[in-house]
Amino acid sequence: MKHIIAALLVSFLPFASFAQAEAVIELTQPSSMIAGDQYYNYNFGSTFVNSRKYVDFTVTSTGDEPLQLKELGIAGAAFNAYTNCPTSLPPGQKCTVRATFWPSDKRSYSGRLYLVFAHGRSIINLYGRGI
Repeated sequence: MKHIIAALLVSFLPFASFAQAEAVIELTQPSSMIAGDQYYNYNFGSTFVNSRKYVDFTVTSTGDEPLQLKELGIAGAAFNAYTNCPTSLPPGQKCTVRATFWPSDKRSYSGRLYLVFAHGRSIINLYGRGI
């Protein structure tokens, strides 16, 4: 049974609007069955109203067959996402998913980033506060 492993590298720096630090999220998805959803969390922290913060998630295909990204989705007010990932990421290749937080009011926000792969989903719960 072959495995596809995707690694998401999360970057952020506290106290900076366009900052970055590191955490690693690994996703293992067997090719012979549908894996369950995998959940993660990312907190943008406090952001001034009408200012923007972003985080880049680097997806790496480390298996011996291409990583199939079926869909990228985002939910929640003040959040947006886009990617340069192809639908089929060859082994050893990387791509980026960028999530942005842009609050319009002084309040707490929550949302979700969905990465739908051929054999399961990775869901990243997003949080932030407009100040």
